[in-house]
Amino acid sequence: MRNLAALLFLLSLCSLHLVSGAPPNLEHMNRCCSEITKAKVPLKNIVTYWKTSSHCNIKAIVFEILNKEKNVKRNVCVDPTEPWVDSHMKAVDRKNNTPLTANP
Repeated sequence: MRNLAALLFLLSLCSLHLVSGAPPNLEHMNRCCSEITKAKVPLKNIVTYWKTSSHCNIKAIVFEILNKEKNVKRNVCVDPTEPWVDSHMKAVDRKNNTPLTANP
C-alpha cells in the first residue's frame, strides 16, 4: 500500500512538472531570424505574427503564413521598419480579435 501511495505521489509530481512548463504558444518567441525577406507578404495568407526576442541579432517581425492549397504553415521574417509591416500587423490584430457572430 505504501508503494502505491509513493508511486501516485511521484506521478503527481511528474505531471505537475509537465504542466508547469512554458506555454507552448510562447516558444516561438525565443526563435531568432537568420535573414529577412524584402518581399511583401500577402495579408490574406497571414495567420499570426510575433516580434523576435531582444537577444536576437536581427530585429524582425515573424509572420506565420498559411499556404491554403497545401495546408502548410511557414514563418517569414520581415523588416519591422518597412511601411507595410505595421499595417499588416494591425490588420491581423483586427482579424484575430474580431468576435465571431453566430449565423441565425
